[in-house]
Amino acid sequence: MTVAPYRPEPATARRRGGVLRVVAPTDAAPLDPSCAPASAAPFVRLHTRQLVTWQTARDVRDWQAVTSVPDLALEVPSTWNAGLGASHRSYVFHMRPGVRWDTPDRRPVTAHDVVRGFKRMCNPVRPSPSLAYFASTVRGLADFATAWAAEATHRAGDAATLAAYQNAHEIPGVFALDDETLVIELARPALDFVHMLALPAASAVPVEHDAFVPGSPEAAAHLRANGPYRVRRHRPGEWVELVRNPAWEPAADPYRRAEADRVELRLSDGAGRADAEPTDAPAEVPVAPAVGGLPAAEPVDGDGALGWALDPYLLLNLRDPVWADPRVRQAVALAVDKAAVADLYRRHRPGVPVRIAGSLIPPGNAGHDTADPYPTGDPARARELLASAGHADGTPLVLIHPHSGLGPEVAHACASDLTRAGLPTRAVGLADAAYTEALRAPATAGGWQLAVAARVPDWLEHNGRVFAQAMLQATPVPGGANHGGYAAPEVDALIERALDAPEPWRADAAWRAAAERAVADVAVVPILHRAPVAAPRRPDRVDGIAPLPPQGYAVDLTAARPGVDE
Repeated sequence: MTVAPYRPEPATARRRGGVLRVVAPTDAAPLDPSCAPASAAPFVRLHTRQLVTWQTARDVRDWQAVTSVPDLALEVPSTWNAGLGASHRSYVFHMRPGVRWDTPDRRPVTAHDVVRGFKRMCNPVRPSPSLAYFASTVRGLADFATAWAAEATHRAGDAATLAAYQNAHEIPGVFALDDETLVIELARPALDFVHMLALPAASAVPVEHDAFVPGSPEAAAHLRANGPYRVRRHRPGEWVELVRNPAWEPAADPYRRAEADRVELRLSDGAGRADAEPTDAPAEVPVAPAVGGLPAAEPVDGDGALGWALDPYLLLNLRDPVWADPRVRQAVALAVDKAAVADLYRRHRPGVPVRIAGSLIPPGNAGHDTADPYPTGDPARARELLASAGHADGTPLVLIHPHSGLGPEVAHACASDLTRAGLPTRAVGLADAAYTEALRAPATAGGWQLAVAARVPDWLEHNGRVFAQAMLQATPVPGGANHGGYAAPEVDALIERALDAPEPWRADAAWRAAAERAVADVAVVPILHRAPVAAPRRPDRVDGIAPLPPQGYAVDLTAARPGVDE
């Protein structure tokens, strides 16, 4: 399905101001950028800035819509402006003047603040979910993160101890020449490195944040902003209120605005609750949950769009001995009736294209392939495999799922399919924050064997790593989406080959091969590929809705304009 290019609505009877309400899953809107996943980028964008960012798109099919643009940096380094060395491993960034922290003295944002942000993403208490990307790319960052994690095993995790280690050690490949000049050196050239710099993990961080443990409520309560908004107050897990940042200068920020006087993030735990204080602002913008997308979302040029999602898929906790025999894993892949899940999506999300998935990497992403080693819905063959493996019915498998979106419906459908095939399965719903924590620490999460999950690409160009590396690579560095603990030397070697590839076509071939091997191993069970979707262009009483394609086609909340009568 194809939709018309985005064109902003005229605001003939509107003016700047008002209160914008945003309804979002609890775990989608963490405030501390050092710990925020890529999915939180639309929220982090309200109060933080990175070296590069994305611009909103009038036509989401325009190649410029997926090209990063300079933010804290004056220019994106290239060989043309002498910011990128001939080896394509050394990047020099010159900081944009006029960007200031929301501190009493309105101190300028410097290259040293960006260095601090890179260090803080490696913190051992709550490392960034994007850490694996940077650890495999930036010179010395993996060793820095690993050494800090080892040090933390026999030292306290308080803010003072963390800050002392952070400030006494350096990342060899990230350093400031002076306040205005930053150098980042790579371990190898990377086709997608500039795109990675737009992730929340790469945000500049002020020295004031050293006083707080990353990701803690105290850190969120004392954030210093350099974006158009600052946090005025919040109740963890329930709501966040942001107001305009007086230290922010529009002239020093080409790609953000501050249309609303106030932004309220109302957070839902995924179980139908969105607790918050009363407000006088009826304007709301919904944000998609992890599984299933938005009920009223619009497809974005479905067949030809970049950035299709793997939504949903089944994740296997391979640390559990029940999966030791590959035939048991193969039975899972054969038992799931993917066509029935596709019908479920079509009923609840009409108009949003979905395709039955056989491959890990969806269409519109680097390394996509159409191969499907396990046809959908063959319970008889699944029972044969279980019998040949000598698998006997025992304690039901635990299939966890988020309460939000279509998570419950998908989980119960899959649990029924598995039970019919001879793998008794019990679906267990979790609030979004608890679900995310269970995925982060499966060995201590109550013994789940399966999980319903979804993955949306973190950027759109040269992005094979956002699926294959994040979901499959065995790495000692925390982060990524390899929540099932999959480890295969052959797949790791293919991932390294893709990361080392100088040409996109060579990288794509390696990503494709890695994904094919992992699906054959049943590291995960792809169920559907979903076309990218964007929030409705005119939610109730909100103008200025513009998508950010590389951020999952999310709304640029800085440009959203609540209805205010003249």
